[in-house]
Amino acid sequence: MLPVSVAFVMGAKPWLVYAVLGAIVAFLGDEGGRPLTRLGYMLIGPAALVIGASLGGIVGTNTAFVAVTVLLGLYYGLVEGGPPHPLLIARFGGYGLVLGFTIARITPVDAMATGAAMLSAWLVSLAWDAARVAMRPLAVEPVWQSLAHAIGTWRTRWSFALSAGLSIGAANLVGLWIGLGHSYWATLTILVVLRADMIDSADAISHRVSGTLLGVGVVAALITWGPGTGILFAAMVIIAALRLPAMHLHVTLGTACITAFVLLVADLLAASHADAIHVVQDRLLAIMVGCCFAIAALGFRREIDRFRPRNGYLRDPPPSSSRSSSAVAP
Repeated sequence: MLPVSVAFVMGAKPWLVYAVLGAIVAFLGDEGGRPLTRLGYMLIGPAALVIGASLGGIVGTNTAFVAVTVLLGLYYGLVEGGPPHPLLIARFGGYGLVLGFTIARITPVDAMATGAAMLSAWLVSLAWDAARVAMRPLAVEPVWQSLAHAIGTWRTRWSFALSAGLSIGAANLVGLWIGLGHSYWATLTILVVLRADMIDSADAISHRVSGTLLGVGVVAALITWGPGTGILFAAMVIIAALRLPAMHLHVTLGTACITAFVLLVADLLAASHADAIHVVQDRLLAIMVGCCFAIAALGFRREIDRFRPRNGYLRDPPPSSSRSSSAVAP
């Protein structure tokens, strides 16, 4: 809530989006460890966001942009189901890429806001351990070791990686064609709900859709019948406080909280009530588009598996699940 509090006092600016994302992604990368080691791991997600947005800002053509999103999907297909930090690179590097290409180029102020939010999240993490009088040990293996393992096993995951790459590329191509507003939400949705296991994917899609519908309904009611920055800020504080308990109760409720929070941040930046409603509509449409292309990816992979050679070297292993990170994405 610190970036939002600063924006509430100073006035909402475009950097608020990056500051909020920087704080959220930094906390997602918090896996304990010594202070500097923890800082390094918490830096990975925000750095991926900034680098992705910078790349999106320098990609010159739609063709090049779609090609990069295909490569992003190929990478995601290799690391899906693995440790959290390679997944953060895929998800928020992709988020930043689409944000930087379709909305606006990242500025030095945006990058500094991301870094400041990440540092504040790190200090909060250390303060929490100090309050508990116990420092959490590092709970993950080195990132480079995880990436090397993922790349080394490409032969067992190539069909899923290919399906993910083509799905994300096609989703962004369609987004450009129809003028989909906030298409980064569609890209992130695919990177969150698409799993190597069809049942895990179905669960993630169900939670993403139902949570989005609930969160959109709450925000639509707030901005329609509860206008006023003070009321919306109070709602953001309550929703932020409820997110973790809601997530523990049911993934759909946690998804609803993060959806409502993100949309309320967007409302602070909206120029008018009509613009705020339009953002809510865009969120709903982008999530549905992302889920549709995730389903298409599962179907395409199934067709690949029907016709590819069936020897032990090429057959995919039993897919692993990454459901624990399914609903915390903005």
